[in-house]
Amino acid sequence: MGEDEITRLFKYITERFDKVDQQFSRVAGRFDSLEKLIDKVLKNQEIDEDERLVMGHQLERLDRWTHELAKKIGYELST
Repeated sequence: MGEDEITRLFKYITERFDKVDQQFSRVAGRFDSLEKLIDKVLKNQEIDEDERLVMGHQLERLDRWTHELAKKIGYELST
C-alpha cells in the first residue's frame, strides 16, 4: 500500500468519524432535551401530588367541622 493510498484512506476514515461525531452530537442534544422535559414533568407531578395531599387534608378537616357543626345545631348528616 503506497503512501498516497494511506493518505486517502486516512482522509476517508477521518471524514467518516467526523460525520459519526456530528450524528452523536445531534443525538446527545436530543437526549439532553428529553432529559430536561422528563425532569420538568416529574417535578410537576410531584407538585400535583403534594397539592392533592394538602387538598385531601383540607377536605377531611372541612368534613369534620361540618359534622361537628351539624351535631351542635341538632342536624344529623349521613356519613
